[in-house]
Order: sequence, then structure tokens, then C-alpha cells
Amino acid sequence: CKDRMFSIRFLSVSPCAGFSSSEALKIARKLDLCGRMHKFQNASAFILIKDHKPDFGAKIPTRLINPAKSDVGRVSKVILERLTCHLRERLRLNQWRSTADAINWFKVEGKGKFKFLSYDIEAFYPSITEELLNKAISFANQWTDISPSDIGVIQHCRKSLLFCPKGEVWQRKDSEFDVTMGANDGAEVCELVGLFLLQKISQFIPKQHHGIYRDDGLIMVMAPNGPKTERLRKDLHRCFNEENLKITVSMPSDGADFLDVSFNSKGSFKPFRKSGKVTQYIHHRSNHPPNIVRNIPDMVITRIRELSSSKEAFDSAIPYYTDALKRSGYTNFNADFDGEKTKKRTNKVRTRNILWFNPPFSSDVETNIGRRFLNLVEKHFKKPHRYHTFLNKNSVKVSYSCMKSMGGIIKAHNRKLLKKKKVPTATLR
Repeated sequence: CKDRMFSIRFLSVSPCAGFSSSEALKIARKLDLCGRMHKFQNASAFILIKDHKPDFGAKIPTRLINPAKSDVGRVSKVILERLTCHLRERLRLNQWRSTADAINWFKVEGKGKFKFLSYDIEAFYPSITEELLNKAISFANQWTDISPSDIGVIQHCRKSLLFCPKGEVWQRKDSEFDVTMGANDGAEVCELVGLFLLQKISQFIPKQHHGIYRDDGLIMVMAPNGPKTERLRKDLHRCFNEENLKITVSMPSDGADFLDVSFNSKGSFKPFRKSGKVTQYIHHRSNHPPNIVRNIPDMVITRIRELSSSKEAFDSAIPYYTDALKRSGYTNFNADFDGEKTKKRTNKVRTRNILWFNPPFSSDVETNIGRRFLNLVEKHFKKPHRYHTFLNKNSVKVSYSCMKSMGGIIKAHNRKLLKKKKVPTATLR
């Protein structure tokens, strides 16, 4: 619990819990978003115990989840997304946002004699300090213009408060700054800092030979030898120590397990899953919209195809996933590497503004809610109607939403009971 202890130990009761809400209101008024934003959500924080870690018996690693957040974070998310997208295109840095991005990088750069080095940033979210974020913003300002108001929005969303079930409000003793797990823009802040770190690493590693996804990095060491890889490991530690970040660096190897794919220095890759994990899919008789249940086998098999570089890699991985599908009641599917693949559209499709109606789906309801709704739209908004341009069969679509799962219902019930009762809180020493 040492990695996360500082996020709780240095907390004190906050005398000004309403300050963040009043500041958020000023920002909303300035952006003319008062009618479209919710007030500060005073949700109770909680801790997740990471019992999947290999050293769980020796220590208890945890993750602090703080769902209390302001809707201003949604504005900050858009600002940071636009900023990081521009930096990725301008600097040509390998910041991956999905497994497909890492695979495309490997297909281009995975040639010749090389070995892999992978690293993991320990406790990345809480380790981002105000100084490090300001450095990342200054770095981004060298390549694009960031207005002072945008910087103010980003910095406002870093003010973090913890709300306890008893009603107390807690904050850090030194400052309110924190990048919380659960923030609307937490991932985007990590991406901005990640781009800053990638640029620093590119000073001693060619930028086409390394990349990062959030807190996981991967490096190709070309023409490897012992002294060269050891110097790289030391340079990596020095680079991150300068920013008060701790990393664990793997030993050089011919293979690397990254996200949900396993790369090999021979140019091949295959699906990867952590040992001890049991894969489960929703049952084919579950209370989900039919189009979701019907397409699950195809989505799973298509995903395994995308993560396999050859038919041999696909054939070695697919039995585990077909067994999981059969346990969930699916029998009619084609688990073939050369099966039907989705063809990308090459012709330009005209975009249309669509209004979506998302009623909750339940198999207990026999009435075709979607058809009834569309019939009402067609009946009451015929062509002479002034709203016919916006409400017609081409601009209004229906897509069923899923009901809450049993786990979600139980959690909501437990939260309701905890709010009624005064639950004693443990003191961490």
C-alpha cells in the first residue's frame, strides 16, 4: 500500500469545499454552458485492491478512485484531446491510443535484428505533479498556441477533494492538485505528459523505435548488445527520475507482451492475455438487445484475427475463445482465419445529423417500442410541418440501450444503504 498511501495520509478536512463549485460556475458562465453542465458531484471516494498483482501476498497494492468531479472536466477533455492530437501529428511521436496503433507501428519498424525493452511507470496518475504538468504545457506551447483561459480550465480540473460516506470533505495538506482516477480528463492529462516524456526519450533513442500507451512503454533496441542495452536502461531511469517518476524496466528480450498482443522479434505477433484470467461473455439468453447478442461471436473472432499475424498464430489462440463462447451458449459461428472480413468503405459517405432515441431494452416487453416511436414521428411530423426537416425517418434513428447488470444493481443498493447508515471509517497510519 506504499504507492498509494501518500494520496490518503496527507489529507485534512477541507474548510472550503464549495470553492471548487463556485469557480466551476464562473468558468461555465464564461463559456456560456450553465444550462448544459451539472454541479460538482459529491460522490464518495473508494479504494480498489489490486489482488491480481503477483506480489499481492507480500504487500497490498491499491488504487484510489475518486468519482467526485466537475463537469468542467469535459471541457478540459476536449481541449486536451485537440492539443495532443495536434502534437502527435506535428512531432510524429509514437503515442498509441489502441492496440491497432501499436501493431501498425510494429509492422513498419519491426524489421532487422533487434530486441525489446518495455517499461512501466509506477503509479502514473498520482505521480503527476503540478510542476510536471506545467512543464508539459510549456512544451506543448512551443508547438501550438494555448490560450490562458484553456490553461486555467485544465488547472482548475486538477483541484481534487475526497468525500467520505459521513459527509466530511478531505483535501491534501500541501495543495489540492491531483490527477485522479475517474476524472473526465485524467487520461488526456496522462497523454499530454506522455508526449512530453516521449520527446525527452527521443534525445537518446530514435523516435521511430519507441512508443508509449498511457503508462506502458515499448522500445526496439536495434543491433543490441550488453553495454548498449545497459546504457539505455540507465538513461531511461535518469530521464524519469528528473521528473520524480519511478519506472520498472524489463530485461532485453526477443518478445514483448504489450496491451493484449504479444510481439516477437521475428516479425510475428499473436493475442495475449494475462495468466489466471477467465474470459466470460454475456450469455446468448441474457437480457440484452438482440443485435448485440447476435454479433458477439463475430466481434470476438474478428478481434482475434486482427491480433494474429498469421494463420498459425490464429489457430493456436482461437480455441480458448471459442470455448468461452460455447460456455456462454453460442454455437453458430465461423472460427476461421480466412473467414469473412469487414471491408472498409472507400466511397465518400455524406454525413447527416442524426437524432437518436435510446429506450432501455427488456425482453419482458413485447411491444415494439422502436417501431411505435418511429410511427409517431411519421404521423405527427409530416412534410408540411415546420419540424419535418429535423424529425423524419432519415434523421431520427432508434438504438436500444442496455439495462443495468445485476452487479450494477447490487452496487447501487449497497451505496444507498451506506448513505443511510453511519459507516465507521478506518484510519490509515
